[in-house]
This record gives sequence, C-alpha cells and structure tokens, in this order.
Amino acid sequence: MPIRIALVFGMLLCMVPAVAAASAAAAAESENAYTQSYAVLMKGEIAGSETVSEKDGNAGERVATSEHELYVTDRLETKRMAFSTKMVLSKSTLMPISYEHRYTTGSADSYEVLVKDGQVTRLLNRSGRSSEVSIPVPPNMVMVDVNVYYQFDYIIRRYDAKKGGRQLFANFVPVNGSDIPLAVTFLGTENLELGSHKLPVRNFRIEFVNIWSGTLSVDQNNRLVRWIVPAQDLQVIRTDLLLEK
Repeated sequence: MPIRIALVFGMLLCMVPAVAAASAAAAAESENAYTQSYAVLMKGEIAGSETVSEKDGNAGERVATSEHELYVTDRLETKRMAFSTKMVLSKSTLMPISYEHRYTTGSADSYEVLVKDGQVTRLLNRSGRSSEVSIPVPPNMVMVDVNVYYQFDYIIRRYDAKKGGRQLFANFVPVNGSDIPLAVTFLGTENLELGSHKLPVRNFRIEFVNIWSGTLSVDQNNRLVRWIVPAQDLQVIRTDLLLEK
C-alpha cells in the first residue's frame, strides 16, 4: 500500500526558515558545484525536505549527495523517516556509476548499486540480512529512487531536445533491483508565477509507465524547480520559491 505522508506542522515549522536560508544562500550553480533545497508537500502542507549538493569528484566524475526527511503515517501514528544518498555519475554522459541509500533513523537498512562491466548490481541490507541481484545494464538506463527527487535533473539533461516528443528510458529502481519504463515528454515553456516573481521554466510529463505520472518543471539549467503528482497529492518545490507563494 502506498505510504502516506502526513503533516507534523509544529515539528516542521522550525525547519523551514533554516532550509530556506540555506537554499537562498547556496542555490547558485557554479561551474563545479551546486546546492539546492526542496520542500515536500502533501495536500498542500509541508511534510518533508530534501537537500542536495553536487560537485566534481577526484576522478572527474559527478558526485551528488543528499539528505532527506519525511513524516510518514500508517493512520495510527506518525513517524519521522530520514535517509541520505550518494550518487556518482559519468560527467560526460550522466550515466549512473554507483548509488548508495542509507536510513539514518529507525534502522540501519541500506542498499547500494554498482554499474560495472555491463551489469547493474544491487546489494540490499535489511534487518541484518544481505541479498544481491544483478542484471545486464538496460539500454538508455537512468535511476530515480523512491522519494528522491534531485535525480530528475539527470534525466532531463539526457532528454534529446532536438528530437523532442516522447522519449523512453529504462529506470532502474534500486529497492526492487529491476528496471521499469520511464517516458519523458516535453510539454512547453511558461513563466511560473510565484508571488510577485515570474520564473521561466520548461515543463515535462514524466511517466512511470502504467504506474503513475506527473509534471516536472525545470529552470534554464535543467534543474528541478517543481514536481507535481496529482494522483498522490504530492508536490516538491524549491524551498526559496515556496516562501514566495
């Protein structure tokens, strides 16, 4: 059953100014480094956050690290869920090289992905037990993990704007250890109105084929601005822009 994310407003209220300050101060993208923060909303209310930092690695690869916080409920109680990720990509192709996902609250569960020698290998550590699965690297592979949103940046950067139309990728889902079709379609441009400001964005339809879909808005650098999934009452938006609404 899909996890529902509940608002714990009193606990999160103190988080927003700090996240917003970090977002406003560090959002500028330089040639080698990039930092951004996002607010996660359910039914229009803040329910979590994501902060990502990206830079060049020592071997010339691109390295992204992130911290995530969500409040989840099973209708009986609400719990804080926090985790961190690290993703390494080819700087030239943005093809995933490795990925790590580690919970920082509740349990020591984790999973890791390594792409090497034509194989994608996922190592899952859960409740003290380890399991491994390996499959051939699918054509046009990308990686968007569950509840991780900065990874949309790399998909949009691989979208062929000259070709346009609906383009298919193979999204490797780490927690499942398998890939599913992911389709990207360019919808057009608009000026996103946020308070007294207008931000030029490009909009894309993102389909996790036969599962669900949403609308992704990116800035001129193909960085995530807003992600909306109506069927889940989910919205992810840059924190500095949220405060201007």
